[in-house]
Amino acid sequence: MELSKEKLVGVWSLDEFIVHRESGELFKWPGEQNGTLIYTANGFVSVAQNREPLPNPTEEDKKRESNFYTANYELDLDNNRVFHTGLQSSVASVIGKRMARDVKLLPDGRLWLSGKGLKERVTLVWSKINT
Repeated sequence: MELSKEKLVGVWSLDEFIVHRESGELFKWPGEQNGTLIYTANGFVSVAQNREPLPNPTEEDKKRESNFYTANYELDLDNNRVFHTGLQSSVASVIGKRMARDVKLLPDGRLWLSGKGLKERVTLVWSKINT
């Protein structure tokens, strides 16, 4: 399925959140992940992601409970990439940062995004919410 700006614009719900460890291991954070991704026609994106609280979380787990940011986005369809430039964020280092994401529509219509997260490469798969 070919991606276009018209297909990207809308509200998406998080299905999968995968961390790519430096060792090559694919790691899923413990706890249920929830998220909403919104792309607007006029170039804004909003990402809200959190997970259920864990009993006895490690210090690293505590840092990974939520991630929220708004940004401007630029879509590069020729190279299957989208760039988010942070405006506001729950992580200060994201503000003003231009973040590259590989992007594609999967055959089932879900949105696949992959790029460098705060530490490792992450891949997120989203389903479009019909509004």
